[in-house]
Amino acid sequence: MQKLRESYEYYYDIEDGDAGSGLPLEYRAEFRVRSEGYVLIKRAKIWAAETNEYAYIFSVPVLDADTASKCIDYALGDGFPRITPNPEHRESYIIAVFVADVIEAEALKIIRSRKFYKSFRFGLQGWSALKIAAVELEKELISTNKAGGNLVNFFRKLLRSEKV
Repeated sequence: MQKLRESYEYYYDIEDGDAGSGLPLEYRAEFRVRSEGYVLIKRAKIWAAETNEYAYIFSVPVLDADTASKCIDYALGDGFPRITPNPEHRESYIIAVFVADVIEAEALKIIRSRKFYKSFRFGLQGWSALKIAAVELEKELISTNKAGGNLVNFFRKLLRSEKV
């Protein structure tokens, strides 16, 4: 858990605790980046793009289906209102990460099948998607939903560095 937190602390703003939710939320991490293109001077802006990520890190000894579902709902409910679509907004991701010693089969089904996607003004003001990743420490198993597939390599590297 400490290695995961350190990897997020470098680029993300971290907020500790469960925020009174009663869920096993270790911390929330928020990342914002803005890129611009301009000609000669900054006032002659050609384009701008904003990307946001809102990550929710949950940790439990045994992850069951009910807990997984409640945590995902919490991440969506808390993360979605933070998104502010505008002409310069490109994408926002809400990320739910589960770290558990054991993950039950029903919880894995929920994690793999859960999806959320919303475009704003037909994509002209960007979009939002839900990424979910679960790490089962006992088996060193990494599971994601379809949108979270790119998180697998990140967690593989993190697990390898834990052994060293």
